[in-house]
Amino acid sequence: MHRTTARAALCALAILATMGTLGACTKAEKGESTDTSQSQLENVNLIESDEPGRAGGKINYGLIAETDGWNPTNSRWAASGQEVAKAVYDTLVGYDENLDWQPNLAESLVPNDDSTVWVITLRAGVTFHNGSPVTGAAVAESMNLIKVSPLTSRPFEPVEKIEATGPLELTVTMKETWTNFPFALTTQIGVVADPEWLKTNDTRTPIGTGPFEFTSWEPGKQLTVTKNPDYWRDGYPLLDEVVFIPFPDEGTRGNAMQTGDIDIMQSTTGTQLAKFKKLASDGAGYQVVNDPEGETSEVMIMLNTKQPPLDDPVAREALAYATDSDAYIALQGDGQYQSAEGPFAPSSPWYADTDYPRYDLVKAKQLVEQVKAANGGTFSVTISNTPSPESTAGTALIQSQWAEAGVDVTIETVDQTQLIAAVVVGNYQATNWQQFDSPHPLGDSIWWHPNASAPLGEFALNFARNEDEAIGAELDAARKTTDKAEERAHYQEVMRLLAQDIPYIWLYHSQISIIAQDNLVNIVNYTLPDGVPGLELHGGSHPLWQIWLEPVAG
Repeated sequence: MHRTTARAALCALAILATMGTLGACTKAEKGESTDTSQSQLENVNLIESDEPGRAGGKINYGLIAETDGWNPTNSRWAASGQEVAKAVYDTLVGYDENLDWQPNLAESLVPNDDSTVWVITLRAGVTFHNGSPVTGAAVAESMNLIKVSPLTSRPFEPVEKIEATGPLELTVTMKETWTNFPFALTTQIGVVADPEWLKTNDTRTPIGTGPFEFTSWEPGKQLTVTKNPDYWRDGYPLLDEVVFIPFPDEGTRGNAMQTGDIDIMQSTTGTQLAKFKKLASDGAGYQVVNDPEGETSEVMIMLNTKQPPLDDPVAREALAYATDSDAYIALQGDGQYQSAEGPFAPSSPWYADTDYPRYDLVKAKQLVEQVKAANGGTFSVTISNTPSPESTAGTALIQSQWAEAGVDVTIETVDQTQLIAAVVVGNYQATNWQQFDSPHPLGDSIWWHPNASAPLGEFALNFARNEDEAIGAELDAARKTTDKAEERAHYQEVMRLLAQDIPYIWLYHSQISIIAQDNLVNIVNYTLPDGVPGLELHGGSHPLWQIWLEPVAG
């Protein structure tokens, strides 16, 4: 039986084209955005089926980059890390297709009247990969280890204590009201890992509850996971093995897809997206996933607001006026993306109109002269850049734009893991960056809160170190209200304040797309445990337990 969607007419046409080989539905343009400027983010040739699926087989997954480790307390997971994490871990909470939270590994999360106490009940019969049972005590200990880690402690600041209160129950007591707490448990701090393993501080051999068990890892080459025979979702996973292979270069990754060396991959550039969309539309045997229902990430130049001269708001404003985002999109986006003026696109419920400075070279030159007058006649900025051709070309364009306004720009090239290590301690001035695609803004609030900043040289999750107490007040208020309209208004004000502070030079609303061969079924078609359809993409990642392989014809 085929899953029906609001795009039933398109789906029916696609069935005629594919039923001879799959008996599955090609889902086109699910949840197409009402914002026409984002309508290019449709899904193409997406193969889905409600049939039980075939067990067995192996896939190679091409990732954007390598990750520094797999321990949720001390490893830094970007989109590639999140994808691997979804294979070996389960989060307590997941997102449904309406961007609301739903229980996942947790069976229920129940607050008291003022949301200062949350009781979490776990599903019965779940075990870690080493055979240890998942109990209230184990999960409470796991969460407490995440709570005290320097990397992950900030999101837990409102939490007073976490304690086991039953064999399959734990209670989280807050210092203050936290109404949207479950959204926090959809992220890295919501994964459930074996606490005994966590205490070793090992980063290389993760032990979780996920559909696949860790097998081996050669950093920079590949990471292999194999089927968890005791997975708590009966009958899953369907695949026997997944091999994750990092390809920092977008072109190399795309070539590996076309030669069949990989079966599925993440993609970040408009050029690659346009290429595979056309190939998929022309029947070349590819699927393209771009979920327009979720929040998309933003491509930006992130500024360190504690590094001179960028500690001067006038300097940041000058750079914003000097940046022609449309020219950047023409170079990098291939017409696929929409220019940004904040972390939310116009189609987002969190979006607000702002006074963010748009490209104005005359105004930029005037402000640059003000900065030079205050700094002995100089205005110099170093942009840290990863070595991929796409990143190099984009940074070179920004360099030329800022130079035209009178700024002396140096480009520093470092690999991604080194760049992240530098960013978290503030050892940079400006950098190419892509972030802020949490389906609910709570997931991104830690990056903006002044409490998450720190002096240069110290670890901080507020990477831009923008210490705006007004932003902190809005984020805190959004966490406490039960009124959805009021919550939305608080996050909209955050967008306006970011436009005033300018810790980021916004370029465009992007998305990490997923491209796959057409013998993979149900790439993003899955349900949460209570039967609710799950959100297709979350931060450029998606579950793997539901994917199955259709034999290749011939």
